[in-house]
Amino acid sequence: MVVVFGEPPVYTIDELTDKSDDFSIKTTLKEHGYQDEPLSFDDAYCLGAFTSYALGNEDLDHVFETDRETAMYQSITALSVLHDQELYSKEDAHEQIAGINAAIFDYDIGPDAIVDPDVATAMDNCGMGGDMYRTPNVSTLAALTVAADDINMCKHGSPGNTDSTGSSDFLEHLGFDLMAETDKTEKAVEEHGFGYTEALNTIYKDIHRQTHEQAELPHMNDIIGPITNPLRAKTHSQRVIGVNHLMDPETVAKTYRELNEQGVTDTDHMIAVRGFVEPDEASGIDEASIMSGGTIVAELQDGKIQTYELDADDFGLPEAEYSDIDPTNYDMSKAAMGEAILQGEITNGARDLIAANAALLYKLEHDMPLEDGARRAREILESGDAYENAKKAAAASRGETR
Repeated sequence: MVVVFGEPPVYTIDELTDKSDDFSIKTTLKEHGYQDEPLSFDDAYCLGAFTSYALGNEDLDHVFETDRETAMYQSITALSVLHDQELYSKEDAHEQIAGINAAIFDYDIGPDAIVDPDVATAMDNCGMGGDMYRTPNVSTLAALTVAADDINMCKHGSPGNTDSTGSSDFLEHLGFDLMAETDKTEKAVEEHGFGYTEALNTIYKDIHRQTHEQAELPHMNDIIGPITNPLRAKTHSQRVIGVNHLMDPETVAKTYRELNEQGVTDTDHMIAVRGFVEPDEASGIDEASIMSGGTIVAELQDGKIQTYELDADDFGLPEAEYSDIDPTNYDMSKAAMGEAILQGEITNGARDLIAANAALLYKLEHDMPLEDGARRAREILESGDAYENAKKAAAASRGETR
């Protein structure tokens, strides 16, 4: 049986076999990777399927002739070379990103792995990571905040790769079972508004093993990982995604529009953000910023993309100093810092940064003005409600009641 993301694939095995006749890693590297020229959607789709084959998808055995060990080396090389700032600056770069993600949805994520909680909608706000500035686990903390206020979050993430404390490391600190069965994750979303899918959990997909277990280095999975949340597409109709230094948020918005048009995703409203510590490109973070550098935004809604900028005033918050946000300035671990924010024990710029990012989720779910969303998030954090709900969601992931 062909393994697909619960829907007909963009290209069937037979169609993929025909397209693969003109596909080779050598050509991919010579004509695209080494020339900083993005792949077309179809060529990128073939590369994504080739990677899935390398990772063990037996349905693709007769599509590609390369032996699996060589295919693993070749796919890692190609996905590393193609993960390039100059390439991503090209106008059609979104086709490459969309094509690879479409193939991962179709041939890496299986129908039995789809997370399908009994809720109308649920969101993710995972970021790409890879920045040089350390911050708390902003997206996870923002998700836990709004989950305590009846907004459903089904977050996707992984252990730290470019940072020692990724979302998985932080949630494990809070007591979450990172390898929870799908039904427990669904129940956590239904009852407590927050569930978590670990990208290294092979019941969902295999591609994350390349960056975390085999090559142990970043490549295109920095953007593939956040996009390929196994939450059912129709449920995942809204989302926020944080963008790192390699690309502009508008490129990511165009990627989602392309994936929607291909029938892979059903994301009718999404916000891509790139924040800055200071007013220069080198100080970027993969979340909204309330520091002096502000935030650039690309918002996709009903097929139309709008770009704009935000600063602390737009959230009704004071401008923060990086010294308050940098986890290394606290006499505790990064995970413990995040826990203290949830408990209402940290009330400075670090807390306000979480509130600003939570405000984006309120905007998507309730069309709430950013100032009102940030104010509401601060209230929840100060009350400790976010922490109490997080502990309940963690217990649910373990199959327990708290």
